[in-house]
Amino acid sequence: MNNPKEIIAFAMNMEKQGQKFYESFVQQVNNTDAKRWFETLAETEKEHYEILEKQLNQLNAGTGWMSLEEFQSGNDPELFKKRQQAEDIDPNDNKYTLSDLSVLRMAYLIENDFAEYYLKAIDQVDDEEGKKMLKTLYEWENEHRRVFHEAYQEAMQSNWFEQGFAPF
Repeated sequence: MNNPKEIIAFAMNMEKQGQKFYESFVQQVNNTDAKRWFETLAETEKEHYEILEKQLNQLNAGTGWMSLEEFQSGNDPELFKKRQQAEDIDPNDNKYTLSDLSVLRMAYLIENDFAEYYLKAIDQVDDEEGKKMLKTLYEWENEHRRVFHEAYQEAMQSNWFEQGFAPF
């Protein structure tokens, strides 16, 4: 998929599906942090979709790639950390249930797929602004992946100890 328009159109589909996933699972997790992350991430994926839609429109109009400054306006890669600090969330006070594990794992895998897609797409684009945009998307999705991986690991370990299992 070397065509920038195809890359962006596929990314738009991924972001839309991610948004739907997070919206559907907000009510299915028990952990308060996970609920907030899913709410935030659903909105973030919607914003990513809108940015990509704007980019696709520009490519279709023949005006090229957005500048990195235009692309980054209004998006914050530190979103989860800032939200946690603002709401004074203590992850140690918030237990994960066994049912949260599969949802967190799916969220991690979705973000992993997004990050890997954008990382590979960088090499498919010749335009430097396009490469910068895709690299920034990769960095954002990679941060989402990291957050969900940590939450999944925490959830898994907290459930091990509750069940009297210690793998070490």
